[in-house]
Amino acid sequence: MKKLFLTIMLLGAMSLNIQAQEVFNEVVKIAKANAEDEKKSLESRKVATFEMDALSYMAMKVRDDVLADTVSVDNLNENIKFLNEQSLAMFKFVTFFIECSMKAKKTKDKELVLMKFKKASLDNPYFHDTDKEITLAYFDRTDYATQFSLDTDWLKALEQVGYREPN
Repeated sequence: MKKLFLTIMLLGAMSLNIQAQEVFNEVVKIAKANAEDEKKSLESRKVATFEMDALSYMAMKVRDDVLADTVSVDNLNENIKFLNEQSLAMFKFVTFFIECSMKAKKTKDKELVLMKFKKASLDNPYFHDTDKEITLAYFDRTDYATQFSLDTDWLKALEQVGYREPN
């Protein structure tokens, strides 16, 4: 009975906080539209597919936390804040990676950019997930430009690669 009450309480709190998830939902919407747009290049759709998988991974990890017995409304608000901040940071990380890759003219320089970003994603795990088959699904996929760990603290990774907000 206690779990049923907690579930009902959380569903009510979640419905109040749906508007608070606007950033996460917008990033999902953009990534999904890009992944499904057959007019986009295959490479662009692959980048969007990575973004969708990274967002799904984050949402799955948050869902696991929400379903735990120790969830409170404050914890739920923290999870929503986490999804918003991390999804935006992931989007910026990928965009910045693409910009840096495009600026690199030589193959060697492009490889250095990739290594820098891969290292940043690997150096900054958020969940410390031991399921490497999932978290590193893209890491050594040479058919994807976005060879990053899904288990990444995207805010810290952005900082590590030297991202600065445009003026």
